[in-house]
Amino acid sequence: MISDRCICLGDDCIAPKEAIRATRYIARLVDESHFGVSIEQCVRCGQHFLTLFCEQVDWADSDDPQVWVAVPVSADEVEKLRTADVAADENAILKIIANDRRFLLHDMPKGAPDRLAWMTRRPFIPGHD
Repeated sequence: MISDRCICLGDDCIAPKEAIRATRYIARLVDESHFGVSIEQCVRCGQHFLTLFCEQVDWADSDDPQVWVAVPVSADEVEKLRTADVAADENAILKIIANDRRFLLHDMPKGAPDRLAWMTRRPFIPGHD
């Protein structure tokens, strides 16, 4: 079966991650060394994504756990995210994207293999410093 769905929303994980990494930045909402939040847009289909980068410093072994999340969002959600002060209150993100949805998660835990997967549930903000 042939799908007309863009590669950024594809069923596998690697090609969508690469497509999302090649998106156009719309806005950087938080720009900290261990926590980043951006709104990006697919250059192929125009789909918006809320992307989060979260890192916890591992002072003992220098094996910092990192998590990257890409959540497809609507144009209405983009506007709400742009006007919310998510740098002051990151929980504002969860109020805007409060419903269950499919999102891409790349978990890079300390001392364990990476995990790249689509998840369907309520998005969350991973722990970070």
